[in-house]
Amino acid sequence: MDMRSIGFIGLGAMGLPMAKNLLKNGFELHVAAHRNRAPVEELKKAGAIEEPSIADIVSSCQVVISILPADQEMEAVLLSHDVLEQFTSDKVLIEMTSGSPDMMKMVNNTLQERGTRVLDAPVSGGTMGAANGTLTIMAGGDAELLEECRPVLDAMAENVYLVGAMGAGKAIKAINQMLAGIHMLASAEAVALAEKLEIDKEVIKQVVGKSSGASWMLLNKIDALTNRDFAPGFKLSLMKKDIQIAVKEGADQKLPLASFALSLYEEVDKEYGELDFAAAGKKVLF
Repeated sequence: MDMRSIGFIGLGAMGLPMAKNLLKNGFELHVAAHRNRAPVEELKKAGAIEEPSIADIVSSCQVVISILPADQEMEAVLLSHDVLEQFTSDKVLIEMTSGSPDMMKMVNNTLQERGTRVLDAPVSGGTMGAANGTLTIMAGGDAELLEECRPVLDAMAENVYLVGAMGAGKAIKAINQMLAGIHMLASAEAVALAEKLEIDKEVIKQVVGKSSGASWMLLNKIDALTNRDFAPGFKLSLMKKDIQIAVKEGADQKLPLASFALSLYEEVDKEYGELDFAAAGKKVLF
């Protein structure tokens, strides 16, 4: 299979820098404009090939990557008649959306009927990880297919794990996002308390960063929290959606922290949904 020619669907805050890294690593990239032409123009300047439509992307490439906002877009885009008709037995879909396990299984089952092989491969690491090519990929599916796709994945990620069968990638991503959302709120409370007690953020980084209270979220979001800089990276509305997936998947479990976190993200989504999810910290910082 020709792994050098890649079709890329979804050029948002994560997808655009991931696509750039594929170009930097020598892959031929095929893209199409949807509502926003800006990322397509940026990628074309870097050497990408513009296709007339998403269906043309799939038709032109044996390997297709999709990273879309949510389940709704996964179904609407990947299972639309025009796009579905282009998925054949010689193609591979690497599906990287933070969606639900059930939607991933639906997409896989539908494409399997056409002979298309699918890898469930959501990512973690934020927009910075996407830009630096240091993402973590949580892959569900066939081990042989993962190894076949590894050169493509390695161009975007530092860590690639096979975590189980189809849908397991989406499942562990939901767990990760549940923790990330909770840790974000805990980090905001820590910053609020540190400011009240007049503890400098650099001291927090140095001391707590080497102590049992350390977390990736605290160390990576403390500057945004203390500077009140919530310029969109990973949007709050998307974090709310991801925590919703976790809470829904655990509907028969007691998840009091996740449920509380979800209620808070839902409360601020209308006002802050287009900002970075660190903006949830405004509830305790102001």
